[in-house]
Amino acid sequence: MQEIPAIIERVRRASSSSQRLDIVLDKAFAQIEVGPGQLFLARTTLMLDPLLREPWTPVTRDQAQLTVELPLGKEYTPGQYVNLIGPLGKPIPLRETMRALLLVAIDATPASFLLLANAALARGISVTLALIGGAQHYALEMLPPEVEINRAESLAAWDQRDQALKWADQVVGVAPPPYDTEYYTQLLDMCRAARMTVPEGFCYGLFQPPMPCGIGACAACLISCKGEDVPACLEGPAFDLVTTLRGEATR
Repeated sequence: MQEIPAIIERVRRASSSSQRLDIVLDKAFAQIEVGPGQLFLARTTLMLDPLLREPWTPVTRDQAQLTVELPLGKEYTPGQYVNLIGPLGKPIPLRETMRALLLVAIDATPASFLLLANAALARGISVTLALIGGAQHYALEMLPPEVEINRAESLAAWDQRDQALKWADQVVGVAPPPYDTEYYTQLLDMCRAARMTVPEGFCYGLFQPPMPCGIGACAACLISCKGEDVPACLEGPAFDLVTTLRGEATR
């Protein structure tokens, strides 16, 4: 994890509810590796106000440029200075022998999946994205055209669920706190019902608790995993649900 100076090069409206920022990193950090799911903590002022940084997850990466997707409401301008800390966490793993990846966004933006989807497509892996509940409102033009889309009002109403879960070689879900554990428990139960057995490394959930410090010192983002509390800012955001949900995930 490093502190990285950057400049906002371009701001554009992405949809009725989101905007995208193209950010150019200082040339000394142009080669920094950013994996799917990793994020940055951003501050757009030279002052320590606000004290807490904003979590920014890249949706694309092109050499020294990152693109992040943020909700509308806060204004950003080209040329604006940004101080980034990161990348935080570990990349979402892709299984070596995978042919089909299933992504499930439940009442949450699927933007955190986009680097993962593009990495999978580049390897010739088929990608299906299920937009559940509020996630149905995400603008489809923001997604790679090769991605197959499922829609449903809820996990229970997802009529393509069993087929999608049976064909998938790996499943990754995203849901908003504090409902993430509830949704991930349902998703894991559905995987088990569709497949009988679910091995470790098959089903992951992205946990996105507040990350005030980014270095695992504040204990605000602890997730209970394998009987041990681990900081999501260092070991997340993706956690294997088979091991994490043996006990309740806690923060």
